[in-house]
Amino acid sequence: MESEIRIYPRQKGQIQRVQVVKWDDWSKLDFLYLKENPAALQCFRDIYANYLVPGCPWVFGNMILFHLPWDLNFDFSYESKKYGKITDKLTAATIALKEGVIIMGGKPIFKNKTIRALWKCLEDNKSVFVVCGKLPFTKVIPVGGYAGYLSEQEINAVIKVNSSFFVMDSFDCATVYDHVGKIFGLCVKDGVVESPPLYRREALLVKKDGQVVIEELDIRDMKIKIGEKCYLHGQNATVYTRPDRKRTPYWKCGKQVVIVGNQVVAVKEKGRVFIPASGFVLCMNSNDACEENIMPGDRVEYHGLEDIQFGIQVGNSMVRDGIITKEFVSKFYNIRKLEKIPYPPSLYPMDFENGRAARIGLGCDQNHHPVLFWAEGAGKLQYVPGVDSTGASLMEMGQIAKDLGLINAVNLDGGGSAQILIDNIRSLRISDRNEKDNSDAERLVPLGLVVR
Repeated sequence: MESEIRIYPRQKGQIQRVQVVKWDDWSKLDFLYLKENPAALQCFRDIYANYLVPGCPWVFGNMILFHLPWDLNFDFSYESKKYGKITDKLTAATIALKEGVIIMGGKPIFKNKTIRALWKCLEDNKSVFVVCGKLPFTKVIPVGGYAGYLSEQEINAVIKVNSSFFVMDSFDCATVYDHVGKIFGLCVKDGVVESPPLYRREALLVKKDGQVVIEELDIRDMKIKIGEKCYLHGQNATVYTRPDRKRTPYWKCGKQVVIVGNQVVAVKEKGRVFIPASGFVLCMNSNDACEENIMPGDRVEYHGLEDIQFGIQVGNSMVRDGIITKEFVSKFYNIRKLEKIPYPPSLYPMDFENGRAARIGLGCDQNHHPVLFWAEGAGKLQYVPGVDSTGASLMEMGQIAKDLGLINAVNLDGGGSAQILIDNIRSLRISDRNEKDNSDAERLVPLGLVVR
């Protein structure tokens, strides 16, 4: 493994630091699922209160951020015509709060005693916060137990880096089935799809013969297996995703199955299902649906990428087949235009040429060997030209990738999540900072990449 720091000059004496990491074998790269951290709710509350809402207060309403303590004693069984049959407790609690609480003047107002009791349980466990924007509506934002600090786990690993997009913004929580901390986009290791592709976005794929390519992949390309049966869009099923529509059409006879990641989260009869931003809805042909006994909690498998040893689908490409990418190839939601149907990532920078931030890139050189690089971002509390990095635009990331001799490369999750740890040590600075002393404020993430 090799690591170096490069410094690129910018206009008016400004600089951009980039850490470049190289190793020889893709098979050593694996996904690192972070263990639950009790600080996750507070971390995401701070992101909302200190960064997201102050940056765009006119697009946020009154937000309830909460999670469920593992020992919370409350009845969460739920089934309704609106949301279908649900067994996941966090989803059921989200529905209860959505239908039973409004925030006025920063304070909760309850519609019944049951919801008041639930709120009291959450409050006693320090498991609920209210963050207020400028708009007069209440939004419930559930926080899952998926996130942790990269620096605290696998401390003996050679390389660790943040990786995938995950649900974080309130627009990403488009339905009750979307939870903060849930990853989305393709993750495949040794032919096993650990997270399915979505939204026909670019994916970096390493084939088992060592070749590295970038292709646009979508859930409609995959065989979806539940139990012993496989479903394929356009043959024995129909798949609905955002941004095509918010809800599925009426389905005269048959089940519609809400799927997020590798799990069925809800089952509903006759359609009009809310489509999750971090997943999709599988509508079975009526004859098949009547025979299937699919239930919430059932595991979902995806087939069609058995020849891929490693694959990941996050941001736009930087270089593809040796050519710098000069515009968005993959479609992303534009928060500035407030498009009709949100889908993640909502806060992805839309200015391809000028929107600078901390960035992470992953790609291959001309020998198809893996290369990872981190463009350090400017601190969000203060910036000293010539001392702090400017951050890089997507166009500049393409130019850096080309300078490094990369043939194919894609952006991973950047911004405040961006960091590389070598032997558990960071060589550059995180752009999120603590207000008291401007020290690095590491952000919790649900998934990383690791070389052990």
